[in-house]
Amino acid sequence: MSSEDKFKWIRGAKIYQVFLDRFAGHKETFTEDELRKGFLYGNMKALIEKLDYIKNLNFNMVWLTPFYVNQPDGYHGYHAENYNHVDPRFAYGENIIDNNKGDVFDPNDINVETGADLVLKELIEECHKRNLKIMMDFVPNHVYMTHPYFKDAEKNENSKYRDWFYFKKEEEEKEEVHKEKKKGKKGKKKDEELLSKKKKRDEVTHLAFLGFSDLPKLNLTNKDVQTHLINSTEKFLKYGIDAVRIDHCIGPGFQSLKNIINKIHESFPNVPFIGEILPFGISDNSETILGITEQDLKKLDKVNLDSIKYLDEVINKYVGCLDGALDFSFQYYVDMFVKGEIDEKKCNEEIIEHFKRFDKNFILLKNIDSHDSDRIMFRCKNNYLLFQKAMNLLYKNWEERNDPIVVYYGTEDFMNQEKTIYGEPYGDFRCRQPMYFTNCWINQLFKNN
Repeated sequence: MSSEDKFKWIRGAKIYQVFLDRFAGHKETFTEDELRKGFLYGNMKALIEKLDYIKNLNFNMVWLTPFYVNQPDGYHGYHAENYNHVDPRFAYGENIIDNNKGDVFDPNDINVETGADLVLKELIEECHKRNLKIMMDFVPNHVYMTHPYFKDAEKNENSKYRDWFYFKKEEEEKEEVHKEKKKGKKGKKKDEELLSKKKKRDEVTHLAFLGFSDLPKLNLTNKDVQTHLINSTEKFLKYGIDAVRIDHCIGPGFQSLKNIINKIHESFPNVPFIGEILPFGISDNSETILGITEQDLKKLDKVNLDSIKYLDEVINKYVGCLDGALDFSFQYYVDMFVKGEIDEKKCNEEIIEHFKRFDKNFILLKNIDSHDSDRIMFRCKNNYLLFQKAMNLLYKNWEERNDPIVVYYGTEDFMNQEKTIYGEPYGDFRCRQPMYFTNCWINQLFKNN
């Protein structure tokens, strides 16, 4: 069966991205600190009550942010402590009925169904009753530092989980100190003193997601790690999940990621795996990126017309590994248009050439904003005409590819923000505001497409 036949069902899909903690059922009052980096308790139970709302806006698929058991402040879902289960907060919100989060040290943990797991199963069933497909968010690159396996490995060099992570050896740390000295460290300080300062500064002796020490990087070359992630993902696919979005898929090594996808495809051949390939501005952390080269990262230091073309080359390297990718090139072209950096004619020309660079069987999920970018209304500077033009670009069937589109929750509500998300810690809370369903009646664009 060709990939075109297998994934025909997702062609032309209109996907609504739900940020679980902020969409439905969240608290009405909260502190600024909670808004920035805490749970507001949006949840699956409340989302079920809003499925008809999503369906009535003419969407036929829902993308959920990660629902794994997360660290205390992991409201976004990307800081996993247990891949085997749904976090009760994502299932129930504040009124938790069953707070069982599983036990990763129990060999049978994967087979346990918690109350929160059953809520996810209920959500999937309710989606399918309405002919809504559902996509989960898979986070294979890293866990949070409180994950029991990492805690065990960190304190015990003989831990069976030590090789699940990339702990640096003393020789590697001394080599880093030597490199610092060659860069121009002044004074005659001893290697031991420099090493001590480095350890104090980094507070980490392991590879971590983009250098954030609280997010230790998983070693996907380890077959046990692969099996653990495969078993977790297959558990939720058996519940009825229809598609998988892979977070930060350039982080893991290419072959390790391919092995995981291929193994899951043996049992679930009709489930597409859609990768997030977002390599701009992270070349300083190239040691944590194993999927593409340092040379690739340097060419993608800043967004411009040339680097967007090169991004397409990088994405094409994943053909045969991934079934598709989030189309950030498309998003960048639209971004340049709404910012006035290129005119509408140039934008159309660039997008047409962009799509010609890809095989039609490779799925490109077109999107213009998300939980990791400024909202489109903010980038349009509250210009409704410009917003409408951006949405028209999104909904257009370019080159008759019939690619799926993604609309971020609240876009239909003209959700906006006061400042950019960039340039300060936790600034991304600005594009993750709670949904209040206030102006939805104004915008008929979605119902008409």
